[in-house]
Amino acid sequence: MKTRNIFAALRGLAGVLIGLATLFGAARPAGAQSGIEFSGMKAEYDFGRRVEFSVRLSPVSSIQSATVTFGEEGGISQTQPLTITTDGLAQYVYDASLNTLTPFSRIVYWFSATLTDGTVAQSGTQVLIYSDDRFAWKTLEQGTFRVHWYAGDDAFGAQTLDAANRGLQSVSNLIPVGATGPIDIWVYLNADDLQGALFSGGETWVAGHAGPQLGVVMISVDPGSQKRAAELERQTPHELAHVLLYRRIGANYDRLPFWLKEGVASMAELNPNPDYARALEMAAEKNAIIPLTDLCSTFPSNQADAFLAYAEAESFTRFIVDNHGTTGLSALVSAYADGMDCEQGAARALNEPLSRLEIRWRETELGENRTGVIASNMFPYVLLLALALMVPAWSAFARLLERRKNARSG
Repeated sequence: MKTRNIFAALRGLAGVLIGLATLFGAARPAGAQSGIEFSGMKAEYDFGRRVEFSVRLSPVSSIQSATVTFGEEGGISQTQPLTITTDGLAQYVYDASLNTLTPFSRIVYWFSATLTDGTVAQSGTQVLIYSDDRFAWKTLEQGTFRVHWYAGDDAFGAQTLDAANRGLQSVSNLIPVGATGPIDIWVYLNADDLQGALFSGGETWVAGHAGPQLGVVMISVDPGSQKRAAELERQTPHELAHVLLYRRIGANYDRLPFWLKEGVASMAELNPNPDYARALEMAAEKNAIIPLTDLCSTFPSNQADAFLAYAEAESFTRFIVDNHGTTGLSALVSAYADGMDCEQGAARALNEPLSRLEIRWRETELGENRTGVIASNMFPYVLLLALALMVPAWSAFARLLERRKNARSG
């Protein structure tokens, strides 16, 4: 029986090898049969400004036109025409200042040539790592993490690595995660340098960013600041939580409500923001708390409202953990990952719709009398309904009295 299984496995492996040989063998003769050679294929870039794709085609006399197809790995690709010189050099320049590319992403590209007889030849696939090369990065690697920084000494890199390891434990205390595969942490000197990589479009308050699909964390911490330890302990676990959440549920990560993603990330911080409590207190006093339904698909873009949104997300997520434990939090993540909407996900995981959970949170954590406010807001409608019902009720009562009077008279 074991021998039969071994032979079956060998036959399967042979089939795979034959298939691969056929695939690559078929790709090579396509160029050979067309007589077109793709050589010197490359993509060079000036980060944030331009990417130049180039290839040398020969013989150029056989080529009618040529294109380059490119895009971020796993994303949407685009095809653009190449300009071909008389000596066969074909080029295309992509304006990365107007059409931004994700920092540290893998850009996949290949070239195609249409011949004068109408047939098409295609090159092999190439990969460009679109790294932010504006700075001279230092690197420290240990286990899961690779820390990169350009300002500060080696001790600063080690301090960042320590914050990452403790951040991993902090996230794991909330959500079971597996930190499989490397995670790159890029530390910028300040928010301006980081935003120069992100092209964040007016959100000048952004100090950190995560690329969950890429396994990339980007933070901004000045190694000369007295607050550097506090900032490392706040920013690093926060952005790391996004990567780890993604690695737990994959592409379904995008289904999670914003308040939940940011709430988990904020709770993971080793040095929580002390100003969140005051922001919530002031908003509650002014009846300016942002409804959680408004924080399901996005956060506000202006700094003040965004700060309040983060404060609410942290407080509400903590309320869930306090009342339902980390198992409840995990169940909530799973429900949303399965495609439940904001209201349904909470109802399935915690047996309470989001609207009811929000009322309890605002009453117990923020000191609001939401039940009373809702009742007060509903009073005019209840009064109108009562008045509307009084007319037919009085009419029925009058008819009953009339029947009794007639009965006594008879």
